[in-house]
Amino acid sequence: MRLLVTGASGFIGGAVARRATELGCKVGLVHRGRPAESPGSDKAGTWEEWAARPASRRFDALVHSAAVRHRHGVSPAEYVGVNLELTRKAIELARRHAKRLVLVSSVAVYGDPSQLPVDEMSPLDPVGPYGRSKIESEDAVRDSGLPFVIVQPSITYGPGDTNGMMEKILRMVAARFFVVPGLGRSRVQLIYIDDVANALLTACEAPAAIGSRFICTYRDPIAMADLVRLSGRAVGTWIPPIGPPVALLKAGASALDALDAAGFFRGREPPLTREKLATVAVDHAYRIDRMRQVLGFEPAIGYEEGFRRTAQALGLGPGMR
Repeated sequence: MRLLVTGASGFIGGAVARRATELGCKVGLVHRGRPAESPGSDKAGTWEEWAARPASRRFDALVHSAAVRHRHGVSPAEYVGVNLELTRKAIELARRHAKRLVLVSSVAVYGDPSQLPVDEMSPLDPVGPYGRSKIESEDAVRDSGLPFVIVQPSITYGPGDTNGMMEKILRMVAARFFVVPGLGRSRVQLIYIDDVANALLTACEAPAAIGSRFICTYRDPIAMADLVRLSGRAVGTWIPPIGPPVALLKAGASALDALDAAGFFRGREPPLTREKLATVAVDHAYRIDRMRQVLGFEPAIGYEEGFRRTAQALGLGPGMR
């Protein structure tokens, strides 16, 4: 394949570009700045440079992963404005240079529904501006008239991530600072970075994928008590599998949010926020039937192995600290 990748300096885009190069694909890279030519790439350039090049349709697919990530301190206007504008730019690049557009979206478009498990037919009901920005990006891609595929990863983790959920949890578990919400029964459903990259590459060439969207995550969710147990094993420590009642944590998160709004943390992220608490205290579960049936793909790296690899990359494995 010949691939054009936006966000190639980011976590997911970089993983896609590296994996594609390993498989012998010719890879073009779209960057914000002017990078040095990357080993194994067809070409690298800025958005403006790619837009100015003559239309060629010489790439089999454009993988659009460039976006403002979900993180503390980003304004709602930045999420919606920047992410939608980048998607519009990606659509125009795909018109000129690619036969298919593959959008990296997010399960954040479904919010925190009470009806579980979620699948691609579930209502879109995001709880914040990041999820809304992904819905608008999906709408723009569907309305573009281009052959498209939309891939919706769940929380993605692995070596190379910075300021991500599992990086924070592994560091806090290693420091014995993480607190399990309540009885640890709430579930999350993650996916390892290598599996996301492979799923996206599969979506670039599967004929039946055109015009579809796919939830991309592990087959099963994991309860927080089990996640913490496996995290402790990965970093060589142990913390209690149960913690303070969720109601008490919510009160604490609300107080910290109020202090943050008043400028107490001076731009730093509070140790707990209502949004962060919801990620681990609200039950989440997704189905991947469509990804398995249409793409013929299923993630290969499970929770225990993924946590071990991530901890080692962070220098947190047993005997490494």
